Formats: sequence, C-alpha cells, structure tokens
Amino acid sequence: MSADNIAKWIYKKGLEDNIILYSKVSIYRNIDNIRFYNHIDKDDIEKIDNILTKEIEKLKKLDIHLEKIKLIELPSIEIKLLKENLTIPNKRNLLNASIYIDEDEETSILINSNEHCEIQTIARGLELEECFNRAYKIESMLDKKIDFAFNKKFGYLTSSPEKIGIAMNVTVSMAIPALIWKTPDNIEYFINKASKKGFDISIRAGRTMPVLNITNRTMMGISERDVLNNMLEIVNYILDKEKKMRLKIKNIDRLNIEDKVYRSKSLLSNARVMNYMEFIKHNLWLRVGLDCNIIDDIDLDTLSYMIFIAKNNHLKSMFNNKKKYKKVSEMRAAALRDIMK
Repeated sequence: MSADNIAKWIYKKGLEDNIILYSKVSIYRNIDNIRFYNHIDKDDIEKIDNILTKEIEKLKKLDIHLEKIKLIELPSIEIKLLKENLTIPNKRNLLNASIYIDEDEETSILINSNEHCEIQTIARGLELEECFNRAYKIESMLDKKIDFAFNKKFGYLTSSPEKIGIAMNVTVSMAIPALIWKTPDNIEYFINKASKKGFDISIRAGRTMPVLNITNRTMMGISERDVLNNMLEIVNYILDKEKKMRLKIKNIDRLNIEDKVYRSKSLLSNARVMNYMEFIKHNLWLRVGLDCNIIDDIDLDTLSYMIFIAKNNHLKSMFNNKKKYKKVSEMRAAALRDIMK
C-alpha cells in the first residue's frame, strides 16, 4: 500500500471513469482431491499453500511480481484497509489465508480462504476486458501445472454451489446520479433487464443511492466470454442512458444541476460532521459538475481518492494520533475540508 494506505490502482485513469467507478474480475479455483475449506485440516492447508506458492512464484517469469503476505501476521487495521481498498473481498475466512498482491493492488491471489485459490484483478473505469485478460493469463499458467477440481458436467467445483461452473464473477460499479435524480423508476427496468441475462444489480441505501453494483449470478451453462460480453452490453446500455440524461439536464435544467453541484461542493468544503453515504452523493454530483463544465477546480483523480480515504478505517488510520475528533463522521468531514481547500 502507498503511504496514505490507498491502493495505487485508484490513481490510474480508466475508460469512462467519471461514471464507471471500477471493474473487477474474480476467478475461483480449488485443487483436485483436496477437501474444501470448511472440511480441511492442518495438513490440507499446508499442502494447498505449498502447491500454490510453488507455482505462483513462477509467475515472475511472466513479469507478474506478487508479494506474499500471511494475513494472520498483519494487524487487524491493515486487513481492514485492504478490504476497504477492495483488495480482499468481504465475507472471507482469513484465519489460514495468505494473499499475493502486486505493488498497485490491481492483481491479487487469495489462497486458503473460502476457496483454495481466488484470483482477482481490478481497475478504475471500464477496464473489464483488460481485467479479464489479466486474470485468465494467471489462471491459464496455474492450470497448466495444477489439477483444479473440474467436472465435465458441472464445470469447476467450488465450496459454494452458486459458483460452480465457470467459477468467475465479473463486477462493475457505476455512478448514475442523473438517472437516480430524474428517472428513479427506470432503475427497476435496469434490474429486470439485467436479471434476464443472469446478472444482479444492487443499489446501496434502497433506490436513493446513485451507485449501481452489477455482477453475474449465472455460472453454469454459459462461457466466460459470454458473461463478459453480456456484462459489457448491460454496462454500456446504462452508461449511455446516464450520459444522455446528463446532457439533457445540462441543456434544459442548467440552474438546478448547478445548484446541486455547488451545494455539494459547499457541504464537502464546510461540513463538520458527515456520514459516508451522504458524502458519496455529494462526490458523485461533483463528478457531474466536472462532466458538465460547471466546476474546474477539482479533478477526477482527487474525487476517486476521496471515495477511499473517506472510508472508516482509512480515516481511523489517518487520525490515529489525533485526539481532536472522537467520531468517524467528524474525521471524515475534517479530511474532506482539507482536501477541498
């Protein structure tokens, strides 16, 4: 991690990264003839570690340099920071786990967790194809040397019945403040449209939070490439709708959109207390302000940085030695005021 504990991939520009917050690909694999994590013993854990470590080390020949970290050796706060950076997924058993990560935290391999091996690639913006290629480059190299659990009828076998098949998740997170503001009922249409293609769309805080997280649900009876193409079709459809809505309100409702942008800017610059959900809404309206040429004194890199530095554990780490602020909401407001200067 960098000095401020923010993963470096967050600073790397990506396609359409005003609207697409990030793209992520996760591949789940288990070694054949070794029990799944909820039934393994100490010998199994060591065997998994030895097999995977030997082959992951060889990835250096492909110019893929990953550092191994045993998570039990990390302080609790550092594990929480890795989770907030999206480097370690939530809801994972980490007692015996190790993680291999690159310098930018854009490529990681989690071993001895819920699955024997979880390969993850992540990037800012709509970089799904690049993440997909990077993840499968690693998977194909490991697959040549390791017998992964596979069934001709069902596909790759995992500890979770939901992941059996291609055992791959693709995820895209999108910021759609204009659509949520003007056509909130359309969100149900997006959800239904995605569901028919085997995807789930989750919206934080009900239907008022302008962030969509889209991920595939179907993993059996479909190829990895089809999942990728279907995801891109859904994402590009919603992306186009958000762009058109921004253009429309820029042309015919300029006063109200300026009001929203400047209110958000003022609150982020002056608030003394702020929760994370409220902050996200204001952050996304500043993105619209940039897009519509309403503001020009803040850049997209800073807005992307703010999304991560404003998370609870990043704030606790930042204000560790400062007694001035007792609550995280006060720390967040103080950090945002400082950035907005």
